[in-house]
Amino acid sequence: MRNAKLPYRIVRPLARIALTTNFRRIYLSNAQVMSRDKPVILAANHPSAFLEPCILAVLLPRPLHFLVRGDFFKKPLFSKILHALHMLPIFRMKDGGYKKIKDNFSTFEQCHQTLANDRVIMILAEGTTVHEKRLRPLRKGTARLAFGTLEKFPDLDIDIIPVGVNYTNSDQFRSHVMIEFGQPISAQSYFKQYKKEPNQAIKQLTDDLRKDLEKHIVIIENKADEELTEGLFAIDFNNWPQPPQPAVSKNNHLLKSQKRIARAINQMNEADKKVLKIKTDAYFQNLKKLNVHDYAIAVGNVPGPQNLLVIILGFFPFLIGWIGNYLPLKLTDVLINRLIKAIEFRASVKVATAIVLYILYFLFIIIIAIIAGKYSLLFVLLTLPFFGYYALLYREYFQKWSRLRALKKLEKTDINNLKEMREGLLSSF
Repeated sequence: MRNAKLPYRIVRPLARIALTTNFRRIYLSNAQVMSRDKPVILAANHPSAFLEPCILAVLLPRPLHFLVRGDFFKKPLFSKILHALHMLPIFRMKDGGYKKIKDNFSTFEQCHQTLANDRVIMILAEGTTVHEKRLRPLRKGTARLAFGTLEKFPDLDIDIIPVGVNYTNSDQFRSHVMIEFGQPISAQSYFKQYKKEPNQAIKQLTDDLRKDLEKHIVIIENKADEELTEGLFAIDFNNWPQPPQPAVSKNNHLLKSQKRIARAINQMNEADKKVLKIKTDAYFQNLKKLNVHDYAIAVGNVPGPQNLLVIILGFFPFLIGWIGNYLPLKLTDVLINRLIKAIEFRASVKVATAIVLYILYFLFIIIIAIIAGKYSLLFVLLTLPFFGYYALLYREYFQKWSRLRALKKLEKTDINNLKEMREGLLSSF
C-alpha cells in the first residue's frame, strides 16, 4: 500500500482475517465515491469503540489515518505502536487538563500535513461512542479540520465523505455490518463563507454533514421503540438470502430494508405501534411455544437426505477445526467477559485480543515443533485457520439445518398459522 508504514501493512491482513471472522458479512456500499488521488476526510458515526476505523482500514485500498483518544498514548511504547498504525492522539480535558489539550495543536498540524499530502483521514464525527441506532449531535471537529487545513493550503480540494456505519448486533459474534458511503461534500464550497463568517460556515458545514450522514444510518428515533423495531428487523432479515460467502459484499439491500422499517416505525402513531407490538410479541411467543425459529417459517422447506449427508461428511473436519482453534477463542471469551463490561468496547477489544492470542498460540506451536523436532506440526499449524473457518461455516449450516428440521414436528395448521402471522407483520411496513 502506497504511503503506508510497515507496521500498518503487517497488521492490516491480520485484522482483515479477524474482522471477517468476527462478522459473518460486512456490507460495504458506494465506496467508489472516494477519490484515489485527492485529500479525503471520512466522517463516520461512532456506535462502537474503534471498530469503524479498523473495518475501513482493512477494506479500503487507500491507507487511513485516524484520530484516537489521547489517553491510549500515555505509555511511550503504546504511543510508538499507535503512531506506526497511523493513529493520531486527540486529548480531552479529563486526559490531563489544559496541558494535554495544548498537545492537540501538534496533532492538528499532522492532520493538515497529511491532507496536504493527498491522504485520507477518518474522523468519528459524533466524538463519543454510544451503542444505539440513532445519530447523536455532531461535533465541529470535522469542519474545523477541513477549514484549518484550507487556511494553510487554500488551493487544496478536500472531499468530506459521510460514512454511515450500522451493526445488526455489534457485540455479538458473527453478526453483520452495513457501511454506506454518501456523496462527497467539497470543503472548498464553504471556504469563501468561512473567510467572512467562520462560525457560521463551521455550523453550516456541520449541519449539512449531519443531514447527509442521517441518510446512511438506521435510525430508531425513540428508545421505547427499539424492542419492536429489532424484532421486525429479525423477521425481515430472514427474507434475504444469506450464502456463506462472500465475507465482504457491495450489496446494500439489507441496509435499505432496515432503514425502511425504522422509518415506518418512526412515522407510526402510538396506537398503531401498540397494536403492532402486540402482534409481534404474539408471533414470537408462538414460535417459542412450538419450538421453531422464524428462519424455518421464512424458508419453509424441510431439509432432505442430501442435507443430512453434508452434516455427516462434514463433521470430522469440523471437529478438527473446533478443537484446533478452541484454546485461543475460549481464552478470548473468558478475558472479555471478565474484563470488559461496556457493550461499546466488547467487540473492538475482542477482535484485538483474538489477534494477539492467536499469534501467541501459533508461536507456541512453532516452538514446540522445533524443540520436539516434529516439523509436521508446522503443516498442521498452516491448516488450523482454514479448518477453524470451515468449523464456523459448518456450525452455521448445522444451525440452519436444525431449524428447518424442526418443521417436521409441526402440524400443517400450525405452520400455516405462523406464516399468516408473519405475512401480516411484514405487510405492516
